[in-house]
Amino acid sequence: MSTVVVPEHFVGPPGMGHGGYVAGILARHVEGAVQVTLRRATPVGVELVVDVQDDGRVLLHHEGELIAEAESATLDLDVPPVPDVDAAVAAEKGSPSHWNELGVHPICLGCGLARDDDDGLEIAVGPLEVDGHEQVAAVWRPTPAMAGPGGTVDPQWVLAALDCPGAMAFIARGTFAGLLGRIVFEQLAPAEVGVDHIVTGWEIDRDGRKLFAGTALATTDGTVLARARATWFERT
Repeated sequence: MSTVVVPEHFVGPPGMGHGGYVAGILARHVEGAVQVTLRRATPVGVELVVDVQDDGRVLLHHEGELIAEAESATLDLDVPPVPDVDAAVAAEKGSPSHWNELGVHPICLGCGLARDDDDGLEIAVGPLEVDGHEQVAAVWRPTPAMAGPGGTVDPQWVLAALDCPGAMAFIARGTFAGLLGRIVFEQLAPAEVGVDHIVTGWEIDRDGRKLFAGTALATTDGTVLARARATWFERT
């Protein structure tokens, strides 16, 4: 077992750890595609226990309460055509991150634009359509601070980048995806720091309050580097 602390400003909704960032903490212990299920809101600024089980599952606890768990998975997900840079930049103007001048979650680690630090990803995806496929998209340039030991972007940050765009695929078109319940993530190739990438998200399906979304990270020439399928819960 080991311990980890989610910094107090690494939040999604106020007061709880950003779901994609938390998922990335556990995903680093699983090779290949990984499924992370978030059971509770992750407390920030406190010590959490990471417990790797003999069967390969990874558990995250706080004071004996199960917060999240990760396990090996397979991901069957078709990524729609990736928009080009110009289209993604234009889409950002309509992002829910700009709504009412503050956005849906102004200080969210992933999509917030009102943070007072340099840690946020500031991925402001907005709606667009590519070859008949409704999506949201934005351009993201990972900073050198997000590099892992090999110099490319740490997969933990890649997973974090693929969180909010799934919710925004619904929010941008009128359905408020409130909480991330599960994400299945697979990285296919490394992402480079200091280089523009395309982040995209799209609606897959709905089942009552459950909202299913796909997200992907690609190079500017459309090569998919990572993808994810997420289950969100609609806020009523």
